[in-house]
Amino acid sequence: MLNHITNLLQRFEGITARSLMMCAAIWAFSAQNVRAETITVFAASSLRDALHDIAGDYESVTGTTVVLVFAASSAVARQVAQGAPADAVLLADKDWADWLLAEGAVSSVSPFSTNRLVVVGREGSAISDVSDLIANLGNERIAMAQVEAVPAGRYGKAALITLGVWRSLEHQVVQAGNVRAALRFVERGDARFGIGYASDLVALTDLSELYSFPPDTHPEIIYSGAQVTPTGADFMSYIQSVEAQNTLAHWGFEALEVQQ
Repeated sequence: MLNHITNLLQRFEGITARSLMMCAAIWAFSAQNVRAETITVFAASSLRDALHDIAGDYESVTGTTVVLVFAASSAVARQVAQGAPADAVLLADKDWADWLLAEGAVSSVSPFSTNRLVVVGREGSAISDVSDLIANLGNERIAMAQVEAVPAGRYGKAALITLGVWRSLEHQVVQAGNVRAALRFVERGDARFGIGYASDLVALTDLSELYSFPPDTHPEIIYSGAQVTPTGADFMSYIQSVEAQNTLAHWGFEALEVQQ
């Protein structure tokens, strides 16, 4: 009798072990499929609205779920370099994209769009030049993204330096972690003016473009991206597609000029 029970236990243990191994194999296969059907994209905050639409279109076409993570380009680049789980990265600055390349976090970078740098406000009165900007600002604040790290802030500071007014305005600048956060100061009335992108005005309908900085006053605005893992390669190709470029145009971005 004891031998019979022992034999049954041995058979049960064998079946259990095999079952557990089969379950583990099925789980691993399922996990691989889930990973293959989901991609994570880290992106600059200024791309938020356009990228939500692009990701939705991409999901409809491919059946792949796109997880979007937004922050300032400087923060995004550092996170990716430190091993954040991104499959693709989209930045509002070619310099940060090139930095990722130099850090070995990506193997190549691709430009995909550009933008205009503008002064915005809640009033609709246009500003003809920077002297008008100073006169209309008075003792109030002008909001910008962080001027030493975030692309929109660096572009804005460079433009104000080129136009010779940075020293006059520096003490009135209130800085934010990203360009959208900076423009929220203007929306709430905490700052009279803000410096951001023309594309921001498509989403922030309470704000108006008051002045457009001449392109030669600041570094060229080049949105650039890269695949971080093989999973992100197809999404990076889609960003260059006619459909995605049309969506970017709808949200106020501009196509890059093709170099001859």
